[in-house]
Formats: sequence, C-alpha cells, structure tokens
Amino acid sequence: MATKEQMKEEFVYFGEAWNFFKKFYEVQENDSYWDALTAEAGKILQRHDSPLCKAVVLAIIDELERKYKTKGAKYEAI
Repeated sequence: MATKEQMKEEFVYFGEAWNFFKKFYEVQENDSYWDALTAEAGKILQRHDSPLCKAVVLAIIDELERKYKTKGAKYEAI
C-alpha cells in the first residue's frame, strides 16, 4: 500500500507532467522546440527517480511525436 509520502510525490510529478504536456502541446517543426522538450523532460526525470514518472513522461513524448508525424502527413497530402 502506498504511503502518504509516496502519494504526495506522485501528485507532484503528475502535476509536472501535466504542465510539461500543456507547455509543448502545440508541436512545432523546429529544433529549438524539440531541444527544449527533451531538456525539460530530463529535468523532470532527474527530480523524480520513479519508474511511473519515467513512463508518464515518455508517454507524453510519444504522443507529441505522434502528433508531429500526423501533422506532417497532413501537410504532405495537400
């Protein structure tokens, strides 16, 4: 069973993950966007040594990459 301290830690990194997702939600086609995204993801993972936090952050990155690829496919089809 999770302790209150574990739950507090999870609450913190879920909040950080949500803010990370919101910040990078509008995918951009430039290196500075992706550099900032990877730098911020790294900072979150350094602050929280948790397999769940890592999975959540990687899932967000996967979703943003999916959006980027879908967006690119739309432009190619035009």
